[in-house]
Amino acid sequence: MAKFDASKVVEPLDYDLRPHYDKYGTIAEPRDQQIADYISDVKKLVKNIKEKLPDGMDVAGTADVTELFNAVDDLDPEVVMEFHREMAGVFSALCSGTPSKEDILAIPIRIRVMFYGWIQQEVMSPEAVSGGGTVVTMPRAAAG
Repeated sequence: MAKFDASKVVEPLDYDLRPHYDKYGTIAEPRDQQIADYISDVKKLVKNIKEKLPDGMDVAGTADVTELFNAVDDLDPEVVMEFHREMAGVFSALCSGTPSKEDILAIPIRIRVMFYGWIQQEVMSPEAVSGGGTVVTMPRAAAG
C-alpha cells in the first residue's frame, strides 16, 4: 500500500543569497497563521501605498509581488525605500526570521524582488514533486 510521505511532497525551501550576500539556509514551512499574517500585511501595504500612487494607477487587485514593486518604482525614492523595508519585514516573518529582515535588505533590489516572487510562488502555489505520493484531485463544490 502506498503511503503519504510529507518529506517528499514538496521540496525544502532552500535559499542561497550568495554571491550577493553570504547567507544561505532552509526556510521553515510557514504555519497557517504566518500565511494569514502575510496576506493581511501585504494587503495593508497595498492600501498604504495606493494612497501615494498617481491618479489612474491601481494596485488593488495585485496579488503578484513583482507587479506591486513595478507599480511603486515610480514613486518618491524615500517612499519606495520605506516600502522595501516594510516588505522585507513581511517576508522575514513569513520565513520565521530566516532569512532576517536585515539579510533580505542586504541583497540587491533586483535579486530581492525575485526572492520575494520565489517565496510567494512556493508558499502560495507549490507544485507537488514526483515520489511524494498520489495526488488526488478533489471535486469542486457545485455552485448553487
